[in-house]
Amino acid sequence: MTNITWEELKKTLEVGALITGTITRHEPHGVFVDIGYGYDGLIQITDFKDEGVMTPEEYPVIGKQVQAKILGFKDHGCQVWLGVKPSQIH
Repeated sequence: MTNITWEELKKTLEVGALITGTITRHEPHGVFVDIGYGYDGLIQITDFKDEGVMTPEEYPVIGKQVQAKILGFKDHGCQVWLGVKPSQIH
């Protein structure tokens, strides 16, 4: 996908929409997902499971495609927050 500006991205993607992206890297606080358009989304450790605590050993493999819901946008740092909890996806 073609890179777009942050403002264009926020107009293109809606909070609550389901998207498919590819896991690009792991961090202690969650994983980053290539969502296209030149941006990554973040699935925070608290947005993986409805119950229990997600551990880094449970993170999806880098390169794996995941379906996630857009939870919000943070203008500082141009961050897209994503969630994959079953209660968020369905």
